[in-house]
Amino acid sequence: MVIIINKITIGRGQVVKGDVFIFPKGETLKVDDLYGFIQYQDELYRRKYEPNYDMYVSNHPILRAPLKAWSENNKLVVPMPRLLVDEYAGYFGGNAPTVQLEDETDNDSLQTWLNDSEFADEHSEIVKAVGIYGRSYLLAYQGEDSKPKIAHVEPDEGFMIYDDTIKSEPLAFVRYSRDYLNHVTGTIYYAGFSVDFKDDELDEPVNYVWHEVPAVEFYSNEERQGIFDGVKTLIEALDKALSKKADQVDYFDNAYLLALGLNLEDENGEIHIDREQRFIYSPDADATNAKVEFIGKPDADGMQENLINRLIDLIYYTSMIPNLQDSAFSGNSSGVALQFKLLPMQNMAAFQERKFIKSLRRMFKVLFESADGGQIVRAINKESWLDLRFTYTRNMPQNMADAVSTAVQASSLLSQQTALAMIPGIDDPQAELERKEDEQSNSMKKAMNQALPDYLKAGVDNDEENSEE
Repeated sequence: MVIIINKITIGRGQVVKGDVFIFPKGETLKVDDLYGFIQYQDELYRRKYEPNYDMYVSNHPILRAPLKAWSENNKLVVPMPRLLVDEYAGYFGGNAPTVQLEDETDNDSLQTWLNDSEFADEHSEIVKAVGIYGRSYLLAYQGEDSKPKIAHVEPDEGFMIYDDTIKSEPLAFVRYSRDYLNHVTGTIYYAGFSVDFKDDELDEPVNYVWHEVPAVEFYSNEERQGIFDGVKTLIEALDKALSKKADQVDYFDNAYLLALGLNLEDENGEIHIDREQRFIYSPDADATNAKVEFIGKPDADGMQENLINRLIDLIYYTSMIPNLQDSAFSGNSSGVALQFKLLPMQNMAAFQERKFIKSLRRMFKVLFESADGGQIVRAINKESWLDLRFTYTRNMPQNMADAVSTAVQASSLLSQQTALAMIPGIDDPQAELERKEDEQSNSMKKAMNQALPDYLKAGVDNDEENSEE
């Protein structure tokens, strides 16, 4: 590897800001190029992905710290990474985004495919992975029924390589794994074909239906930083402070008894320290100055409490995730005041939404333009991915009355479909409009039937039965 200012050269490729892999456009990877990227990816796993996962599952560095001899050894872990990631992931991706097309027939087929491919679950996993690692991937593949499917890929299982143009278009996606003997096997996905590999051998290319690289990268910022990447040191300091506080409590529970100036039986006149009984004894011929007491140390409880509170506040503040247990969220705070408290997280979610919509549109472009794209939305125009509408709804406690009232007011300026999308719980506004039209049509038929004379009702009923047949 050759390091150049903010860049690392790997064979014919480079690694740039955000640990993004770059390779010359139109070229395919050779063995040296591939394993240069894999080697860097392995280092990135050891340096970032594995530590981040450990912190998320509460396997913090303090648990691996060496034990201290003859001292309290509390190792307390505060699961702040999981709290931050899950809270934000629930806020941003708790409600799956709605994906729609204007044409009713095409939209019905699209919704069916989204349900069959479990898009909502795959999306939620991507949101969580981006919060932990800073990036995640969605891979398209053909199922056993030859229909397109999607699956999320964790960043420790694969990586994207972009071309060296100003647009940085995906050039290849590499998915690989290691067995217990450390042999590497995987697949390189190009536009139009794939190449399997094992160790230092590349197989012959195999053509497939994808006209572009069948994978996209999801991230929330160009630096590919996760939710708690910027507060790791604060979280570790919080673990240490709480552990020290627990040590102090244990110290007072296990304080040493000091006996000076006393002549006890069976002692040889030397200073005696019994760590098991927590007893210190020193005999003296003159018992007038005898002293028996517990050894104490200065109480730093106030200082520790201030440090713990300051660390918790800084973790929430610098990660831009509000502390929902804070007193600021209790009482009768106005809606506007609460919105200001949520503003940093709302801004972060807005930035991430733009990045995610860009990635989703690219993925549907791959799906629509493939040879089997018609199986998703029948034989629609391959350019219909440009007409897709993505709507993200933040997962927050909602006042349904206010939401409905807002949607009704918005319907005078916006389309009914857009206004309905503003109401929580409506995943497919177009289908809701169709159900509403059917209800209105049935109500009108019933009203007309009731207004007709009895001798005409029978004729209308017979006509309806005949039409149904």
